[in-house]
Amino acid sequence: MDWMEMIRTSWPILLALISLIIVLAKMHSDIEVMKEKIRTLFDLWNKRGGKSD
Repeated sequence: MDWMEMIRTSWPILLALISLIIVLAKMHSDIEVMKEKIRTLFDLWNKRGGKSD
């Protein structure tokens, strides 16, 4: 098996791995933004006193 045949047969796996890395990196970034927003929301709620009445 030469290297061209190996590339020809394994390109779908390589493409899937690259796509997975990109998706996980984007997801990590989005989760960090959500964590910061929730932290800010709780800080504002706690400064308010936490009373709804």
